[in-house]
Amino acid sequence: MEEIVKYLRALVFLEARRLVPEAPAVKPEILLAEAGLSYDEIAKMLNKSEGAVQKAVSRARMASKQPQPQSEDDGNGGPV
Repeated sequence: MEEIVKYLRALVFLEARRLVPEAPAVKPEILLAEAGLSYDEIAKMLNKSEGAVQKAVSRARMASKQPQPQSEDDGNGGPV
């Protein structure tokens, strides 16, 4: 079972890396953390310090909690 978990985590990592160019706002650190990997595991995968990973995940989570600015429209989908 432990071996399967390693492979699944590797697949998540590969998918996260594939998504980075398509969605630069999504950091692989947050994707891997949401998949259940520890900060230490993520740091080793990305060749970063554990502190850098913690900071990236924390910032990404804070950014996702902030309300996104909405453009004004006329109610019909067009600008005011």
